[in-house]
Amino acid sequence: MNLKYIPSYRLLASLFLISFLCFQSQFTYAQEEEPAAFVVAEDYNLWSVNTEKEAAVFANMAYVRKMPSTKSALVDSIPMGTPIRFLENGGYNAMQLRGMYLPWYKIAYEVNNQQKTGYIWVGLVSLDKKVDPATGNTFLYGIAWHNNEENYDWVEAKVFDKNQQLIAKNSFANYRGEQSYATSELIDGENLKDSKLIYNVIFAGEACGIPTTTFGFAWDGTNLNALPKLSSVSDAGVYYYSEELEFPKKHKKGNQLIIKKMEEGEVIDETKEELEFNIKKSEERYSWDGKKYHLMP
Repeated sequence: MNLKYIPSYRLLASLFLISFLCFQSQFTYAQEEEPAAFVVAEDYNLWSVNTEKEAAVFANMAYVRKMPSTKSALVDSIPMGTPIRFLENGGYNAMQLRGMYLPWYKIAYEVNNQQKTGYIWVGLVSLDKKVDPATGNTFLYGIAWHNNEENYDWVEAKVFDKNQQLIAKNSFANYRGEQSYATSELIDGENLKDSKLIYNVIFAGEACGIPTTTFGFAWDGTNLNALPKLSSVSDAGVYYYSEELEFPKKHKKGNQLIIKKMEEGEVIDETKEELEFNIKKSEERYSWDGKKYHLMP
């Protein structure tokens, strides 16, 4: 049909429909645009992210996004234990989840022997990890959630075999306060009964008066068995309190004894050039059955 024979109202309706469809297409395209990654998180957190740090997925499953936002396209879902590498020191677009306000970071990881990149919310990542060179087992820990009312982190320590399969875990509450960084160490079993290794999870601060707390576990090859908790603190060089565990390798009193040594020191006179401390020492003894410790009378 020739256009000149179409009634004018039909022509106007056709033009309106074409304009509406064009507008709708542009609107849909705008909705599908990826969120930007320009909001840099300036606050520090326990993860102390840097490009040299080794880490792994701590949560049961972690979503990797194209951009740092839950609204961004999903790149991958990677399972617990997957090693990752941070590509940048700075984080983006901090968000609240599981009681924690934390940023996203750009990471690299491997899937089916292919290197991939994307963004991950750092709360899904381990705080620190250590690998036992003898077995290839990976020891790591992270924060499952934070209780804001009582101000504690629910922390989980986990062990993975060389195939990234979870073989053990243990959990505890850490009342963090102003502690600002976390680390860990993996040492030998110190001749403690049934213990192959000792795994220490450590929370600490960078200023006076902030306690360092250590949660230790004796690894028997199957389970992470909790050891007595340790705490230490110092205040401007005029006061200190420290705790340490002495194991059979050092005290030579049998493989079923743990000695917790405590020392407290306070400056007698702050005006003296050479400070003298009033020092008090004490200890607690624990029997160890290979799985649990028991305070001795």
